[in-house]
Amino acid sequence: MKIIKNGDSRVTKIINKKSLKNEAEYRLSQYVHTYSCDGRYLIAHMLSYEVIELTQQEWDAVKKIEQAPVSSEYLTENGLEQLALSAYIVEKDHNDLKQYEQLVFLLKTMAGKKKGTSSYTILPTTGCNARCIYCYEEGYEIKTMSKETSDRLVDYICETRHDDTVKLMWFGGEPLANVRAIRDICMGLKERGVPYKSKMITNASLMTKELAHEAKELWNMTKVQVSLDGAREDYEKRKRYASPDKYNYDRVLEAVGYLADEDIKVVLRCNYDKDNTAGLKEMVDDIAERFDKNVSLYFHILFQQNDKDDYVDQIKAIDGVCEYAESKGLMREGALKGKLRTNFCMADSECSVVVAPDGTLYDCEHLPEGRTWGNIFDGVTDEAKFREMRSAKPIEKECAECKYISFCTGFRKKNCPDIPKYCREDKEIGVERYLRALINSCAECEDEDEEL
Repeated sequence: MKIIKNGDSRVTKIINKKSLKNEAEYRLSQYVHTYSCDGRYLIAHMLSYEVIELTQQEWDAVKKIEQAPVSSEYLTENGLEQLALSAYIVEKDHNDLKQYEQLVFLLKTMAGKKKGTSSYTILPTTGCNARCIYCYEEGYEIKTMSKETSDRLVDYICETRHDDTVKLMWFGGEPLANVRAIRDICMGLKERGVPYKSKMITNASLMTKELAHEAKELWNMTKVQVSLDGAREDYEKRKRYASPDKYNYDRVLEAVGYLADEDIKVVLRCNYDKDNTAGLKEMVDDIAERFDKNVSLYFHILFQQNDKDDYVDQIKAIDGVCEYAESKGLMREGALKGKLRTNFCMADSECSVVVAPDGTLYDCEHLPEGRTWGNIFDGVTDEAKFREMRSAKPIEKECAECKYISFCTGFRKKNCPDIPKYCREDKEIGVERYLRALINSCAECEDEDEEL
């Protein structure tokens, strides 16, 4: 066996063991995912994000453990001791959920609790120049951040931030529809010597070459997510720009080029359903032909499909497109990338806040009704609501038994509009896509693999 993807070292230091118990029986951990493809055999740990390739013999031995617990002698005879020491294989009476909860607690403790806010998601406006057929903000009151509010927001950031670099996320509506607010906030922070970096989620239709340069130099922009919902015809039909002669598919890709030329990473998010799936390969070809640096993409099913009975079928339907995008060097599969997260998103983070155009404070960028606890002018106005939103929620039974709980971090999914009905199947498909991509790429880097 050999490691073909190193895990999160913080996690492995905590969960790895130094020895086995001779008298114990052993089983596979709840947090193990096994995968085989084209004569290659992988076992992945959903807490450490480590991936190991097994030989045929080791694979067969592991599959036997899936059926029933085995003795420590069995592990030794089949060369599986390292899997047990690395917590892929655990003692029969091991409490998997307790291990996960203790791991998250320890990681949070090790990180320390910093005083203040580190991340501000800011909506300069809820207005937009597109009328996307899937927009969840349809019906929202259009509000635009005033000069008074943006000036006060600079004060609020200075008053509430912690000492590290401030992270700004520009969201909307279409954030570029109110460039003035973005510019004023960045200038205000710069004048006060506050270090900051920013990212943006945008349709990019309003991005110009000059703005892309300003984004790099003044906004300290490091990454931009651009929605690109299929090939030209599908995109323009779904975006429904107010002025399609000015804002269209070609205009957006031109803007992506401006950002990439400034060395700003651009991630294209393709929102899909069964109506635009057929044209996705054409879109991939176009992107691959136009860009050779700083541009990647990923696919995300429309949130309106989350509770549909054919949700899983729709996800599986783009397997071929994902593999095609991988072959073009564009795909950004992130199922097991990075480090284990101790919070799911801004809504269960103690150091993040969402600022609406009028200065109201929320815990979620969707601006859900009843999820606000104050504003930038008065601070916390509902202390009980503030504490309730920042407190950990109990893990639901169905989540406690899921091997992919680390992707959701025990987040209270019933209150989240972005978690689908078939979330477990969704995560499984994502993991297997990542492992397939790993198999396709690791033949070129086998010399770098760490032998166990």
